[in-house]
Amino acid sequence: YPQGDDWEVTYWLGREFWGRGVATRALAQLLAALPQRPILARAAVDNVGSLKVLQKCGFVVVGRDRGFAAGRGGEIEEYLLRLER
Repeated sequence: YPQGDDWEVTYWLGREFWGRGVATRALAQLLAALPQRPILARAAVDNVGSLKVLQKCGFVVVGRDRGFAAGRGGEIEEYLLRLER
């Protein structure tokens, strides 16, 4: 989705689908269909699975920030990621 002048991708996956490659395949398909670059993403620093999904799809960590996570009901520490290609 557009986020100011940039594009950002976000997703949520039910626990029953974790570790099955669903997020990686879905994100790869979305990125193949979306010509806009760069694309930004965020991942909670303690969410190793999501960080791996983003990195498998070519995203690179470019910084850290704090942001509100609705699913956690509060502010969290996040990695900021960017996909250039």
